[in-house]
Amino acid sequence: MKVKFSDFKIVPVMDSIKRLDIDDSVYFSSKYRKYISNSRLKYINPLENGSPELYRNPPHITTSSLNIGSSIHECLLQPDSFVLGPKTHKPTAKLGQVADYVYNHRCDNIAIEDTIREASREIGYYVNQIENKIPTIIEKCTPYWDALDEPRWKKKGVEEIFLSDPDYDTVSGCLESCFNNESIMSKLHPVDVFGDPIKSYNEIAFFIDFLVTYKDIKCTTLRFKMKADNYTVDTEDKIITLNDLKTTSKPIAWFMNEEYGSMTHYHYYRQMYLYMWVLSLYCSKKYGASKEAGWKSEVNMLVVQTLPEYVSRCYTVNSSWLKKGKIEAEELLKRVAAQQMFGINTLIEFE
Repeated sequence: MKVKFSDFKIVPVMDSIKRLDIDDSVYFSSKYRKYISNSRLKYINPLENGSPELYRNPPHITTSSLNIGSSIHECLLQPDSFVLGPKTHKPTAKLGQVADYVYNHRCDNIAIEDTIREASREIGYYVNQIENKIPTIIEKCTPYWDALDEPRWKKKGVEEIFLSDPDYDTVSGCLESCFNNESIMSKLHPVDVFGDPIKSYNEIAFFIDFLVTYKDIKCTTLRFKMKADNYTVDTEDKIITLNDLKTTSKPIAWFMNEEYGSMTHYHYYRQMYLYMWVLSLYCSKKYGASKEAGWKSEVNMLVVQTLPEYVSRCYTVNSSWLKKGKIEAEELLKRVAAQQMFGINTLIEFE
């Protein structure tokens, strides 16, 4: 069936907005699994090779670059909860994941070989060849396991992050660059004209329902979730600031390039629009923050290059990027709504 994007209307359900300070284990748990996220939307986006089938069954992806990014996020944005541990000779790539799985699931009455077999299945590491790999895995992982068993001073409530030696060098270099970047630190820890700190929030989750109608004859509800890296609300000067931390494995000067930069390639403009939209709705409800009341908003990308010299920069996302993000975000939400309204097996063409 053929439909028009203009035949759909999206209305935020203001009473549904909620802000929760929860960790990732809860955010990604089954409780919120049915919520739509920006990253999930890419799987239905034709511009990102998405489809309704891929949206319904998204792949699970874990890479070294994602581990590096999450480690930088945790240490920079949540220093009271996470700290970069010392070098421990942790194996690289999937073998490192196997090493962590075996260490965390080891049990006195279960042979280590059986735990390695279980890790192989869970992680997808040489599943059909694991028997021949077990001796080598034990040999390569034992120095790492021994290092983890060494007694070290640990601050209560702080989790140590252990990385392979190459990843450790990358993360420590990126963190040093960010901590020494005045533009980035001033966004994460802003102060007012008197030098007093403005309240800054890190890793906060937001949830909201969107009511989507089609020609006023069909409707469905989309449940959306997001987790903001950092945001501030300056109630004196009436400014809402959203800051998003990104890593890039390419020269940082390419990041904002409209043709081939990461901002375009990964459709970050859509994420920035969606996050600012939801954050603005929340602030409108809590603080009465609206344009009519004189409030303004600012969106920044805090970017660090994961290549030496680990350059970091703060980029402001301008209105043209956000306008592009608005168009794409609304079209993708309408695609999801159409599948819910007309059934997952219905072939829908948008005009």
